[in-house]
Amino acid sequence: MKGLVFLDFDGVICDSLSETLVSSWRGYYLLNNREEPKAVPVSLRGEFARLRPFVRSGEDFILIQECIAHGIPIHTQATFDEQLAQRGEQRVARFREAFYAARRDLLKNDRKFWIDLNRLYPHVEPRLQAWASSHACYILSTKRAEYIIEILESRGIHMDSDRVISCGAKQKKSTILRILDARECDRALFIDDQIDHLASEWARDPRIAGCLASWGYVQKEWLDPARGIEVLHNEELAPRVEGWLKP
Repeated sequence: MKGLVFLDFDGVICDSLSETLVSSWRGYYLLNNREEPKAVPVSLRGEFARLRPFVRSGEDFILIQECIAHGIPIHTQATFDEQLAQRGEQRVARFREAFYAARRDLLKNDRKFWIDLNRLYPHVEPRLQAWASSHACYILSTKRAEYIIEILESRGIHMDSDRVISCGAKQKKSTILRILDARECDRALFIDDQIDHLASEWARDPRIAGCLASWGYVQKEWLDPARGIEVLHNEELAPRVEGWLKP
């Protein structure tokens, strides 16, 4: 075995922009005990999409809604992180609870609608069952594993549940290294669309070949070769993954 492959889910396999927009919109009003407006502003999707690259985990989606609602200008990861820090641990925890509560409510009351909001990328979906069938392939995401499995199963894609792993953003590297040791493998290919998961000091390791998915939720400047992160384009994904999965 050449090595293991770890794929992020949202922004690499799945375009969940619509789902996170709806869940966080509902979660934000739930958090503030306010009734949802009857209609979503047309401008919301564009601004939500602009801020989506700054997200690392579920609570960040509620922060996006709060910043939009209050007209708080956000243009960099640093200013986004500052806004999150200003909320404090307790409020951030409430953000997280509200987001997942809204998502659970959608799953309970309109499961098909929720699933249909999650679109698999067209250059990924036709190959995904073959990748999922390989014992060298893992999905590693901050999204809860149960949701990932639900979305895949709805498309007829089956993957062993022990290879669909949910963890915090800063646990991705340690999770990969732990699995490498357990599987007695030397190297891992890791594809993500959040540059901090690849470029930050806490993310780097010589045993992990990290690639940025250009089709995901990325900022244009992240694609600059001067950053030292390999960028994968749509047509390069399948050859790269399948090259690693070959015995």
